[in-house]
Amino acid sequence: MRTFRIGQREVGGDNPVFIIAELSANHGQRLDLALKTIEAAADAGADAIKLQTYTPDTLTLKSDAAPFVVKTKNVWAGRTLHDLYAEAMTPWEWHAELMAAAKARGLECFSTPFDPTAVAFLEKLGVPCHKVASFELNDLTLVETIARTGKPMILSTGMATLEDIRAALALCREAGNDQLAVLRCVSTYPARPEAMDLRAYETLRELGVVLGLSDHTRDNTVAIASVALGAKVIEKHFILDRSIGGPDSFFSLDPAEFKAMVDAVRTTTAAMGRPRFGPSEDEVASTAFRRSLFVSAPLKAGETLTCRNVRSVRPSNGLHPRHLDAILGHVASRDLDAATPMTLDMVGPEREAKTLTLRRATADDSARLLAWRNDPATRANSITPDAVTPEQHAAFLSKALASPDRVLLVCDQGTVRLDREGPASFEISLTVAPEHRGQGYALALLRAGEAYARDQLKAVRLVAVIKPANTASLRAFEQAGFHGFVDAEHDGVALLRCERRIVPYPEGAS
Repeated sequence: MRTFRIGQREVGGDNPVFIIAELSANHGQRLDLALKTIEAAADAGADAIKLQTYTPDTLTLKSDAAPFVVKTKNVWAGRTLHDLYAEAMTPWEWHAELMAAAKARGLECFSTPFDPTAVAFLEKLGVPCHKVASFELNDLTLVETIARTGKPMILSTGMATLEDIRAALALCREAGNDQLAVLRCVSTYPARPEAMDLRAYETLRELGVVLGLSDHTRDNTVAIASVALGAKVIEKHFILDRSIGGPDSFFSLDPAEFKAMVDAVRTTTAAMGRPRFGPSEDEVASTAFRRSLFVSAPLKAGETLTCRNVRSVRPSNGLHPRHLDAILGHVASRDLDAATPMTLDMVGPEREAKTLTLRRATADDSARLLAWRNDPATRANSITPDAVTPEQHAAFLSKALASPDRVLLVCDQGTVRLDREGPASFEISLTVAPEHRGQGYALALLRAGEAYARDQLKAVRLVAVIKPANTASLRAFEQAGFHGFVDAEHDGVALLRCERRIVPYPEGAS
């Protein structure tokens, strides 16, 4: 039976059910209330407390256009997504104190990150695992970013088809991460027990993951039924007292809410349902708030689509997020306003770039490679700015030419280096020959390097690290379709790390 460890607790197999108290927005923007809620969760027998890590700007766009106004039949109706998330967010500066308070009471504490900056932030705090929210399960770029941390992952599946779930799990495993729990979930608030269709566990059990439940019903009956069907993780929204109010109060449980056994038995019978995947009738309205691609900054016809003007955000009116890497680096086919959902007819041809032919470097290239490496601009933008001695260069080149995990490519206009980072993943770096700078060859080298990595090395993904002050390189990588620029560090040097998937995502995600 599959198991993995979250902090001090083994999850799955014959181990006790891992019970998560979801803090969510139930802190009223008061740190003291959040700390008291953690205390109450520990007293109620929870194993973990879970946060959510986002800002309204990382989760959606600030717009009152129709797609960004909530139309669900609950207390959220009529509010803009940006306004709702501004009220609900947990301030990032609280996280460390909340985690320390949880640890002091013997609770594991982790969070749901909603974009790569949140993932990087939580990694610095040393969280023991990561959660993927139901609405973000279709954001394969985000799922892949989380999977690459190597931490256990808990994935909620509200609205997901079976193909969605398989695509996400395949992506995690492709990244080398098989510490996976899949939670049955219905993403309505509150959820009706009759909509849960818990017999879906019969199919989910075949996926080779730890099973669980993210439960938005008003009582514990469905949780009890899920445990009977093999769930090893249970997540419930938790609040000290619903009179506190707040966006999530109306479907959260207070510490005393446990139903009598007879109620549990009756409701369990209704909850068993049938094996069902994809949006339920109850979830149709919620599908509007899945992630999709939107124009995030105004564009003129012919301007390049980059991570600065196209983003994966809620709601779902635009292209599926799987198209992000395919369209970045192309040009806009017409003028586009911000907050416009992306469609394929808005995507013109790939940004024009010079065509280069790269070849594997040889020892005969040593002299000019050394000259290019020691060019003042190259050294200034390198992690180590000191000049490279001939002896150092000779050792570097000899090792590079012999290494199975490093490919050094060259042409008259510059060099591209590809260093294996992981399974089907390479770090790409480039140097434009000094006499060719300012002529558009950086983009050309990136395009040629990408083609070589994909066709010759069977690479799936490229990453790069760049000094923030190296604006020319940053611009070239953006124009080439790289995205997810997050802070990184090497030997005390501040860097930005970006990435690009160079083959399509696994088929099947809806």
